[in-house]
Amino acid sequence: MDRGDRSAFADLVDHFQRPLFGYLGRMGMHQGQAEEVAQETFLRAWQRIGDYDPRRAEFSTWLFTIARNLAINELTRASSHHEQAWSEHLPEVACEQGQPSQEAMTRQLRQQVQQALRKLPCDDRSALALAYYEELDMASIARVEGCTVGAIKVRLHRAKQRLRQLLENT
Repeated sequence: MDRGDRSAFADLVDHFQRPLFGYLGRMGMHQGQAEEVAQETFLRAWQRIGDYDPRRAEFSTWLFTIARNLAINELTRASSHHEQAWSEHLPEVACEQGQPSQEAMTRQLRQQVQQALRKLPCDDRSALALAYYEELDMASIARVEGCTVGAIKVRLHRAKQRLRQLLENT
């Protein structure tokens, strides 16, 4: 392996590190888990770069597929060992002259959405994160998720309905 390969891969890591951390966070991982899974994702991508075929998918799709599989394995392992403890209590809302501040209300809403997302199955969280945060097209999401575009459309529709119900019951 030459310096050019290492340099090019370092550029890829720099380019995809932030989006990958964001995706893993939206999958319900805390920072330490997300860092470990991201590191393992980049390590596996480096080890298997010869398997990447640009005719089949963009590099980002291939990378997010690796991350998704590792994240689901980690989340499944963590939940089966009860290592992931999410608080069900929202913090106190800061008040200005007896009224909640806009910043506090926004923070509370963000926390409510995160809690609702964590109650969704991993597959639904992944599809929502890829569609609405990473802004991948349906074909790319289908490749990452390993299913058809039609299945992704149905999954996203159902996931949004579940999320809406969870938020209405908060």
